Amino acid sequence: MNPSLLLPFLLAASLHAQQPPPPPPPDPGGSSGISGGNIDLSKIPVPEADRNTGPKLSATEARTKPVQISVVPIGPVPPPIIYLDASGMPREKYRQPLEYPPASYHIATEHGTIRLTGAQNQVATPTAIPRRTELLLSYEIPAGEEGADPADKGPRLKTIGTIAVPPGATHLVVALWKDPSAGLWKSPQFKVIDVSPGTVKQHEALIFNVSGRELAIQRGDVPYRIRSGFMGKIALPVNQRGEMPMLVSAATDVGWQQLSHTVIGPDKDERIFVIAWQAPNSPAQPSGVSLQAIAKRLPEAKPFALPKDG
Repeated sequence: MNPSLLLPFLLAASLHAQQPPPPPPPDPGGSSGISGGNIDLSKIPVPEADRNTGPKLSATEARTKPVQISVVPIGPVPPPIIYLDASGMPREKYRQPLEYPPASYHIATEHGTIRLTGAQNQVATPTAIPRRTELLLSYEIPAGEEGADPADKGPRLKTIGTIAVPPGATHLVVALWKDPSAGLWKSPQFKVIDVSPGTVKQHEALIFNVSGRELAIQRGDVPYRIRSGFMGKIALPVNQRGEMPMLVSAATDVGWQQLSHTVIGPDKDERIFVIAWQAPNSPAQPSGVSLQAIAKRLPEAKPFALPKDG
């Protein structure tokens, strides 16, 4: 055999012999150690402080059937303000926290509050709240804003208003917006929409038009026009696959701009949300309208855990 061909073969055989054997398969029953199986955490005690992370409810509140609530702040998103400093480097100018909508909201209970989160122009996952005929909604004053003292214990709250809970409602959306002339979200306006699956049919869309423009949704041969400020539900056609066409346009000074050209097929426990808000005018966005159309799951609220003294 040619020695030049034999040398690579011997080197390969030597390297293969030096490779460690593969590890044995893990024990099918698992293991309490790290190697050879999963860690069994079921017997690790949970600290008492971590067990009481839920809301502080009275026995009466805990026995009530919860209502699911989402807070949806809607409006234009202030862009960053960029300037050049003395050295010619770009810097971002500080904006006051309430130039953006608050991110944390609270609903009062008998012994405190339940905290909800709200992302701008998004439908957040709903939060279970003990049912009452009226609920007090507040927002958390963000750090750095006037009235928020870092030395205070707990959040500083400012009241938004009282939410009326319709009888039999299971899911509510609280839409928030501010007057266009107001620079800050200090006193937002709000409207409560009953979005319970038993109230809103699967082929109906929930529309929140805070764009300042008229919208049009194609519904058959004639588009259905939606005035600025409309918040409510409209019926949409359904194709053979159970999908709803989402053909949405916004009025401009010279015609209509198409914002959405798609279909949405919601599952049984989902509903369609269409949110429109004001955006900067540009050649790509002559209407100055941004839009989001999504299918959002509306889960059924689980009963609260009864307090130990209840």
